[in-house]
Amino acid sequence: MSTDERRCFSYFRAHTVPAMVGWFDSEIWQRLVLQMAQADPAVCHAVAALSALHEASSRGQGAWDPRRHQQFALEQYGKSISLLSKRLRSNDPCLRQVVLVCCLAFIFIEYLQGRYDHAFTHLANALHILTNHRGAVARSSLLTKVLCDSSSDHRSTDESALLKVFTHVDVQSAHFGAKTSLPDLSLAIASLTDVVHQGVVFTSIVDAKQKLDSVFNNILRFRTTCAPLLHDPTTDLLHLAVETEKMRSQLQAHIAAFDELLARYPNPTPKEARSIDIIRLHHLVGTVDLDTVLDPLETVYDSCLPRVRKFVDISERVIASLKAEYKDRPLPELMMDLGVIAPLGWVSLRCRDRETRQRALDLLQAWPHREGSYDSRFFVLVASQIMAIENEGADPNGYIPEQSRIRFWSLDMAPDRRSAVLNYQLSDLQGETQVCQRELNLVKSAKLQTSNI
Repeated sequence: MSTDERRCFSYFRAHTVPAMVGWFDSEIWQRLVLQMAQADPAVCHAVAALSALHEASSRGQGAWDPRRHQQFALEQYGKSISLLSKRLRSNDPCLRQVVLVCCLAFIFIEYLQGRYDHAFTHLANALHILTNHRGAVARSSLLTKVLCDSSSDHRSTDESALLKVFTHVDVQSAHFGAKTSLPDLSLAIASLTDVVHQGVVFTSIVDAKQKLDSVFNNILRFRTTCAPLLHDPTTDLLHLAVETEKMRSQLQAHIAAFDELLARYPNPTPKEARSIDIIRLHHLVGTVDLDTVLDPLETVYDSCLPRVRKFVDISERVIASLKAEYKDRPLPELMMDLGVIAPLGWVSLRCRDRETRQRALDLLQAWPHREGSYDSRFFVLVASQIMAIENEGADPNGYIPEQSRIRFWSLDMAPDRRSAVLNYQLSDLQGETQVCQRELNLVKSAKLQTSNI
């Protein structure tokens, strides 16, 4: 290693890895990546690139200029890819694992640069390596492997850990871009994995979190695909209802197994208590999602307000726990697992109770960070605009009627990432409304967010 590479590796071990595992421990980041970075040049360069970008994105002032960090990161990224390209035709038995670990680092390198298409290309390549399939078949095969993993006696510990970490990364991709969604209902149903948790005994909190990925993969992808179909009169709603009840059964089985696990954790550590809260939070989000998925009205979320307020309460408690651990240090800016961003983003976009919505937005705004593919700054940007648009149609008491609520939205980013266009449709029970647009100045928004930190 060069002096700069050693410095980056030290930063990776001291700062990046602890940040990545802030919600849940990870054998991949805490053991395998560290070991392989010291043994394989391609992994070493990939880790150096990720570390440099992580430090460049830090709010604190590092020893290097951020632009130098970024330039160094790109050089290391290129070196890693070049080394892998030269070895692809070799018979090295370690190459498969090296490529997978590099793919994982590459995904987070691209996340930090906001290049989601590139990140999901690396993800697709990793799924292909793990399953010998692509697309929905690869996803289903991967989830099946993870669910059957506990009964496997031939798969290595490292292989098992890689399967689980890429399953989690794939679940995170469910809401990003058309390529990660399925085009019609028949394909959506076909991609759902038959998850059976009856009789399952979770061995640890991390094991429970990993098994929850299969359940949430089904819920998220089903919801994303079904949303536009609810307004199509030809849609077979009975079929959708049957699939929804299957997923509800899967989630309830996971909740029951998790309750049994917690009976063995009478005195959890602060981190374990935080991890338990996150799993409980995701159980709650999944339950509300399934209770509302087949209702075409945006006002359906009003009936969920007590549970939605609990989203915010639990998120607040989790963040307070992390602050207590970090004391005077800044909170982590890059985390591997989904934690509070998705639930708080859900509240800021779907809850129309002004006080609850603002609480969620304030929590997102107070802690700029990433959880996998989810960026709190993105939700602050979009949710603040959607709130402003919807509030324009509120009555004197602050109530937002159905026709003033946004049903669908998307964001088109300019190539220079200095501006974007928010495309949105208001809810209309009489038919499809026109797509409206609002231009966003991202430079101005970034300055406003920074001033509030």
